[in-house]
Amino acid sequence: MTPPTVGRWVNLGKLPSFRTAGGHRRVWDFDLAAFLKAHNIPLPPKLSPRSEPPICLIVDDEETIRHVVARAVVKVAPQIQVHEAADGFMAGRKITQLNPMIVVLDLRLPGVDGFEVCRMIRQDAHLSEVKILAISGYADDAMKSKILKAGADDFMAKPFDNKELIE
Repeated sequence: MTPPTVGRWVNLGKLPSFRTAGGHRRVWDFDLAAFLKAHNIPLPPKLSPRSEPPICLIVDDEETIRHVVARAVVKVAPQIQVHEAADGFMAGRKITQLNPMIVVLDLRLPGVDGFEVCRMIRQDAHLSEVKILAISGYADDAMKSKILKAGADDFMAKPFDNKELIE
């Protein structure tokens, strides 16, 4: 498939998509897999469908932050199951039980901190596809560098803009 072909499918409403805050179009992997299957197009191995809806795990000791992130995720992708954890220990348990698609991970957590949770995810071969968005109110270049080295896919400083979070 060429990008113009995919763009036509999106423009015609045949392939569900959404726009980021920056105006870019994005397609969820599960929507693309369903589209390919419906049109008898072979699925690449990375797109083999999950048996359950995708899961987002939000890990933060602040209940307000967990709810803000959950509302933003559900607004963009209502099919995503949102789960929450208030500390690193519960996060570790839920990550291994749920195998989430994405983890929004605060770095300053009671008990096991976000750095250790991130390293734990990256050391487990069964969790290799999990995306990690690290968040922290203690944001500086050293913190960002440290969490990216620990395996996070991206980092955002708190407080954050919902548009930035969605993107």
